[in-house]
Amino acid sequence: MNHYKGQLRKAVEGRKQRLIQRLIHKGIYGYEDHRHLTEFTLTELESEWKNAQFLGREDHIS
Repeated sequence: MNHYKGQLRKAVEGRKQRLIQRLIHKGIYGYEDHRHLTEFTLTELESEWKNAQFLGREDHIS
């Protein structure tokens, strides 16, 4: 059972890091915000990414 928990934790941390890199790359956050972003939950990071994508679409519409 602990093996699966370790795998899940590793997958969550990997997803968080990819989202952080995407948010920084898109310019929503700067590199100086990396430490702050690591404190976000996966759900919070996914919400930030979803909002960033929505804002990107609005920029193209107007």
